[in-house]
Amino acid sequence: MKALRILIPLLLLIAVFVFFGILPRIRNTQELNAAVTEEKSRDPIVNAVPLKHSSDTTGLTLPGQIQPYRQTPLYARTQGFLRRWYVDIGAQVTQGQLLATIDAPELDQDIARAKADQQLAQTNLDRLQSVQLPGAIAKQDIDTRQSAVTVARAGLGRLEALKNLQQVRAPFSGIITSRTAENGTLVSPGTGLPLFTLSEIGSLRVFVDVPQTYFRYIKIGQPATVTIPELKNQSFMGKVVHTSGALRSDSRTLLAEVVIPNPKQGLPSGLYSQVKFNMIAAKGPVLIPANALQITAEGPRVVVVDPDQHVHFIPITLGRDYGTTLEAMSGLTGQELVVTNPNDRLRDGQKVRFRKVVAEKTIVQR
Repeated sequence: MKALRILIPLLLLIAVFVFFGILPRIRNTQELNAAVTEEKSRDPIVNAVPLKHSSDTTGLTLPGQIQPYRQTPLYARTQGFLRRWYVDIGAQVTQGQLLATIDAPELDQDIARAKADQQLAQTNLDRLQSVQLPGAIAKQDIDTRQSAVTVARAGLGRLEALKNLQQVRAPFSGIITSRTAENGTLVSPGTGLPLFTLSEIGSLRVFVDVPQTYFRYIKIGQPATVTIPELKNQSFMGKVVHTSGALRSDSRTLLAEVVIPNPKQGLPSGLYSQVKFNMIAAKGPVLIPANALQITAEGPRVVVVDPDQHVHFIPITLGRDYGTTLEAMSGLTGQELVVTNPNDRLRDGQKVRFRKVVAEKTIVQR
């Protein structure tokens, strides 16, 4: 009886422990497993944001380099010593104006000898032609003497042409932008530094490298606005006059040439500028968040959600990188919802749920 009195309370204690301790834990574990199973079978939750177009849809601004409309280095065209130069840097010159003269003493001696050779050849020809006796002089001898006169005359003409080259003249009107000529310097044709550099700046060329993304929008005759930051953002209107017609293989850019007027020649060449091409496109490129991009073996892509809340993988072509956003040049229309931070468990055509952010509170769509 004593053992029974001890056993009954112990059994009651064990029953209370099982009822209030173990059974709730078993029930909770079952509920958790059921919740996990239910959650696994539910559609995944994604963050999706609407797309937008680039804000600048009417123009493209690129850096440009201002150069003279024409720029020519002037070399000596005959060998000799520079006798004197007449213009210095910054001088305005007109076409044909004398810039420098060159002394070539040997050339003067060559001209004197050529004149003597021509005179002797002409005298010999005249002596043969003065013979009146028929048949005394062969016609071949007269032809030989005539040929000698022609050769002598041509040699003299060549030397006299070289003599004229001792004067260095401006091929067109412009401004002298450099001078290396010094009196007494030995000069030779096409060697060493040019004596002068002549630039025409009544109009200026602006060279711009257009990225591959926009090359098809650049047309001959297209207006462009050139802005100079150092001149308090003063602007000059110009137009596209030439393009290279081919993209550079190293930078994938198209070289475009814009001409702007400079009638008062107050704008110097060599300045850095900003060139804006008007009406590049009626609709700018689509912008995507940087965290929506997926890089795969097949190329870049994004995950978009259709109206039925199914996801689809869309290949895209990338444009410019703005850091937090990227340009998608093809593949998207700008009307899609794109998934940010997509995980690897998503499958094409899979149904998803949205996580929307409203008034700084996260609401999960059930």
